[in-house]
Amino acid sequence: MQNETGKNWISHLLASALSDLKLTSYLDSLDIKVPDLNFGDYSTNAALILAKKLKENPKEAANKIIEKIQENAVAKDLVTMQEAGGFINFTLTPQFLLNNLNRILDQGDLYGCSVNGGGKTVIIEYFQNNVAKPPHVGHLRSAVIGDCLLRVFRSQGFKAVSDTHIGDWGTQFGILLFAYKEFIKAGGEKKLIEADPIDELNKLYVGMSAKIEADPALRDLGKEEFAKLEQGNTENRELWQWFVRVSLEDFENYRKILEVLPFDHNLGESFYEDKMPPILAELKQKGLLVESQGAQVVNLEPQKMGFAVLVKSDGATTYLTRDVATIKYRIEDMKLEKMLYVVDNRQAHHFNQVFEISKQANYLPDPKAVEHVDFGFMSLPEGAISTRKGTTISLRNLIDEARLRALQIIEEKNPALENKKSVSEQVALAAIKYFDLSHNRKTEIVFTWDKALSFEGNTGPYLQYTHARIHGILRKSQTNADSTQTHADTEIPRQSGFSSASVGDRELTVLRKLIQYPEIVAQVAKDYLPNNLCNYLFELSQTFNSFYQEVPVSQEQNLMIRDFRLKLITATAQVIRNGLYLLGIEAPEEM
Repeated sequence: MQNETGKNWISHLLASALSDLKLTSYLDSLDIKVPDLNFGDYSTNAALILAKKLKENPKEAANKIIEKIQENAVAKDLVTMQEAGGFINFTLTPQFLLNNLNRILDQGDLYGCSVNGGGKTVIIEYFQNNVAKPPHVGHLRSAVIGDCLLRVFRSQGFKAVSDTHIGDWGTQFGILLFAYKEFIKAGGEKKLIEADPIDELNKLYVGMSAKIEADPALRDLGKEEFAKLEQGNTENRELWQWFVRVSLEDFENYRKILEVLPFDHNLGESFYEDKMPPILAELKQKGLLVESQGAQVVNLEPQKMGFAVLVKSDGATTYLTRDVATIKYRIEDMKLEKMLYVVDNRQAHHFNQVFEISKQANYLPDPKAVEHVDFGFMSLPEGAISTRKGTTISLRNLIDEARLRALQIIEEKNPALENKKSVSEQVALAAIKYFDLSHNRKTEIVFTWDKALSFEGNTGPYLQYTHARIHGILRKSQTNADSTQTHADTEIPRQSGFSSASVGDRELTVLRKLIQYPEIVAQVAKDYLPNNLCNYLFELSQTFNSFYQEVPVSQEQNLMIRDFRLKLITATAQVIRNGLYLLGIEAPEEM
């Protein structure tokens, strides 16, 4: 039981009872949920399902199951059960919750981890920035959601790896090449670009895009430059390689600033250049690829997905071609079992086409091996973010502004704090990341400074402050301790004279919240919704702060109860720390 979550343990008790009752065939249809607190810690529909199947009274079926579970010696003193309207409600006893408290203190940073993933290989693709374009706040969502999911999957026993799949191929590079050549032709100097390559190249691209809007014929000149790049033109190749090199250096710098985990792979679209011709030949051989108005397409009209263009009429390949080649490579060469694409919801149609073509070509042994983890588009109050139109807030400016504001707040609240600059950087990133992750990823977000950088309510800095507050209490309690016993040197239930009867209602509320953490993390690995983890951590922090306002901790005169409460808040800080790590957020011990 020590390594079980409450939900898993209840599930095992039910499975054992149904096995004894010769009813294991109904296990798959059972559901265990966390009900309203008035109905216990967990509730199951087992009795309703069985009553319907066996044509029995639901109450009688429930009591039959309860009696069988009560015969299980393991359940003694650890859970109470009650039938209510055909449901069975389970309430974990204080002793069970104390056992879990010891588990948190014992496992530390590993609390919430599991081996449920069984080493299954998963790749998560995110933060797909484009070459020669500075990342803006619109790129933030993919970066922080993808990084969070990578951390969660690894914590759940998956062999999870990451790939940026950086955008380094396509017609836009023809436009950039054309813009650069026009700049040089007009007397511009390369050293001006080299001084600040990303911003300067982006200016060239934005400027040329504006000219194309005024004179669409210029786009054809850009397409010609990309066609020459694909055909191996030496000048275009060398320029393109320079664009990619400086962009990767810039990308790595932003990765470090955002404290996103290092990427296992950085295989850009160009990596699949030599893998596209075999794909096209194979699709043609299988009768999937046909010619239409000079282009090569796959007809997905029967699936109501239109025509998927793999090669344009000018001979240039498309994103579709590269993404189909990517799937084939990841399945056959990388031996991956699952692929997650963390990309905004505007690309839903694209991925539907990519997945359907891959399925029809038999590149996917399991259609469920690929998933588009979509998220809502981020916009500004004045409208959509667009690099082409220049309506962006750069990620660099966002981070710099957040750091400045965080430092000002810390100067006001705790001017004597050491390492103020370091802490302000941690707080700034927490504000930025949590603003994004606390939203359901499927929702649209309007970015505003006030909302992103708020330090009150359901925010990253609030969670950091709660964590730091607990550590402040622990430091003070150790300084003022009347005994040599530390706050985490013995197991709660084994202390002489301490029993579960000594646990009060406020303490039980915190204990019940703590036991939910592993289940929340496991659920994020299933539905890819980090906001549920955010909501949990916020509720845990609120629960602790309410507890601390009403129950004495350091001032408790009974040393045995005082030590228990110190262990309780130590475990709370540990869970907040573990959860913040999965969100990619630091947990400072002083603010």
